[in-house]
Amino acid sequence: MQVTTEHILWIVAGLGVAGLVIFSLFSWIPRFMTTKDFTAYDVHCYYDGSYVHVFATIKNTGNVPIKQIRIDLTVGGSATVNLNLKGGEQGAINDVKIAKAGLKVGQVIGVKLTAIFQDNSQKARLVHVVLEEW
Repeated sequence: MQVTTEHILWIVAGLGVAGLVIFSLFSWIPRFMTTKDFTAYDVHCYYDGSYVHVFATIKNTGNVPIKQIRIDLTVGGSATVNLNLKGGEQGAINDVKIAKAGLKVGQVIGVKLTAIFQDNSQKARLVHVVLEEW
């Protein structure tokens, strides 16, 4: 068998394709292995006439750390809590005060909890709760 220019070009092209496949495996697969998710439970809201007091438990069910939780009420008002949670950890939101007048005890409101992850991506959960007396 003779070594021709065509054979050399086919070998170089094959090595180039193999190198591209290996490079893509090492650069793209780790991106698909990250999960960004959380669970919010034991969400309670208390009302004292001028402030809504929010309590909740947050669990990071993914493997990307959560750096903040933003709390938005569907009736207006919001707050941000710094909460550093690694994958599998849980943390508590205790007595976050959001100013809001004109609500009534027993009223159902929506609490939107948005997790802001370490890479600044976001994921939100909406929970409806009954306002309890403070």
